[in-house]
Amino acid sequence: MVNGRLPGLLAAVALTVAACGGADETASASPPAAPPASSRPSTQAPAPQTETREVTLEVNGKGKVFQPIVYAADTDGTESDVTLPWKKTVTIELTEAEQKVGYLVSVIPGAVRDAKGMLRPARCRILVDGKEVATNDAGENMCKHTLK
Repeated sequence: MVNGRLPGLLAAVALTVAACGGADETASASPPAAPPASSRPSTQAPAPQTETREVTLEVNGKGKVFQPIVYAADTDGTESDVTLPWKKTVTIELTEAEQKVGYLVSVIPGAVRDAKGMLRPARCRILVDGKEVATNDAGENMCKHTLK
């Protein structure tokens, strides 16, 4: 007790402990009970909704193509040294986003000789779930369709 400083120091420590919650022994040491599961918001996102489409790419005609057939469907690929007719059927699973913005499928049919010996694009078509959705009847160099 030098000049009365010790009692003042003890009082300051007691006030600090009380202000920090250390002096209240009546408070429960356990955390508050969680609300029942039925009233809590779900943190789990709903499962994404996918749709499946069967896509058939066809290149029609007779004989061999003089350029490779190039396609984009479930994968991208090329087919060389092909004798027509040619067909590829795949199953494509569309995500929710692809159902909204679309998923492009296409086929570039390669070239064949016409009756005059000139090279021209072979005939192609795309079917989705058995229904024709694209052809190159107007002389286009490719067939393409956006799945949704």
